Amino acid sequence: MQCKVLILFVLITCLSWFVPFSYCVNIFKYKLDEFERKYGTFSERTRLQMLEASKEMFYFGYDNYMRYAFPHDELDPIHCSGRGPDTQNPGNININDVLGDYCLTLVDTLDTLAVIGNTSEFKYAVKQVINHVSFDKDNTIQVFEANIRLLGGLLSAHLLIRDPRKPFGDLFPENYDKELLELARDLATRLLPAFENTNTGIPYPRVNLRDGVPQGCTTQTCTAGAGSLLLEFGILSRLTGDPVFEWMARRANRALWKHRSQNTGLLGNVIDIQTGRWVARSSGLGAGLDSFYEYLLKAYIIFGEEIGRAHV
Repeated sequence: MQCKVLILFVLITCLSWFVPFSYCVNIFKYKLDEFERKYGTFSERTRLQMLEASKEMFYFGYDNYMRYAFPHDELDPIHCSGRGPDTQNPGNININDVLGDYCLTLVDTLDTLAVIGNTSEFKYAVKQVINHVSFDKDNTIQVFEANIRLLGGLLSAHLLIRDPRKPFGDLFPENYDKELLELARDLATRLLPAFENTNTGIPYPRVNLRDGVPQGCTTQTCTAGAGSLLLEFGILSRLTGDPVFEWMARRANRALWKHRSQNTGLLGNVIDIQTGRWVARSSGLGAGLDSFYEYLLKAYIIFGEEIGRAHV
């Protein structure tokens, strides 16, 4: 069941290209005004035009990444070359939090190739990931970014490959033997040290892929960064039969919820993982908090436990 629902979220994310906006339901309790009626939906003709424009934009980015940047993490558009972590300046977290020398763009692109129906390129891309991606690197990365982009990308592609319904055609690469799932397990195992040696159970924001939590790592993390891990960690546990990943992510969510304000019931933006003290008390639905609530709802939909509904 959980595999089917995760695939559903992949479809929801990407199928907006294929579903006419004119079919959308008006969920608001007021009548649409003339501007909303005129600009809030697409005609079928416009939808098809936008569909083709979206594909063109995707292939412009993907083709140029493969031509000029692969197997690096991303394309540097200014120099038209590949870019990876800033090894000369380890403190450059704007780059190093995300890039870790693991073909990031290609992993992040797999499910889109499937959804737009390019089965041959999807199979080719999967082979390239299997042949080139390794997480045995002396790079310090952000747990949140690695989870949502790498772990999520690997698991989504694996589930699409194994889906017996084949909603996007035959995506099964020749001789595929769960390599993407094994890569996902390896990555998640390297992220687990972030959850160790914290007084609250809330994870450190960064880990070194080879050595664990780096010396002197900050103990401050945002709510979204620490509380947006359950979907991927939970699915990985269900697929591998190893409960430790889901348990760690659930413990982090419970800790964040426990430390919410007793007066307002709201969570702050930044918390110290050792003291449980809110470093930034501002609350809301924006950056630093947004995906925490998103993941609570989706975790309840996927896993169905009362704990998810209670937190929503």
